[in-house]
Amino acid sequence: MKATVLIGAALAAAVCSAADVFNGKDLAGWTSVADHSVTGGYSAAEPTWSVVDGAIRTTGTPFGYLRTQRSDFGDFKLSVEYRWWRPTAKPNSGVFVRLAKETGCFIPTCYENQLCLGSACDVFGLGGAAIDGVVPSQPYDPAQPLSGIAKALAAGETSEKPFGEWNRLELEVRGDTLVSTLNGVVRNRVKGLTVRKGAIALQSEGGAVEFRNLTVAE
Repeated sequence: MKATVLIGAALAAAVCSAADVFNGKDLAGWTSVADHSVTGGYSAAEPTWSVVDGAIRTTGTPFGYLRTQRSDFGDFKLSVEYRWWRPTAKPNSGVFVRLAKETGCFIPTCYENQLCLGSACDVFGLGGAAIDGVVPSQPYDPAQPLSGIAKALAAGETSEKPFGEWNRLELEVRGDTLVSTLNGVVRNRVKGLTVRKGAIALQSEGGAVEFRNLTVAE
């Protein structure tokens, strides 16, 4: 296990605390990527990303993502709470792991854990990131439908909480395997991950969502 040092203090356990990934005050250490060709009702009067009451908030427009400036997360367990804070036509977002390459649009090379209401913990291999049993999608082409994205479906009934309540998502990424757990229920296991390191990112894809208590254990 790899120990991470906190700002101003050594951490005995191999845990990267919320202060390392998100300090609860501002977006230091993060970079926003936006694709203004897919606005989804974007208004410049309201920032896409902000920090409200210790949580990272997105309006969901324009489409894009907020990624860590650190880009070498390999094997780790990520824990984050999320909730939909404002009704939208289709509450949709996601959490990206091992984001290894940006493609000039809102679909980078990475693995996405889907958060779309009703489909949480589906897993996508984006931008050529492979998963066993599915053909990886290529970089996003606006002329092509999003249905072409490769996806490994979660089985069984959803463990999502009702709109407006906090959900706890845990993603364990180890070697070529990703395990996705939502509110204590294992929702998905996928193998064959070929991308082994990258950034962590939160997605802006139409849903007004908040993220808090973001921690990473390596």
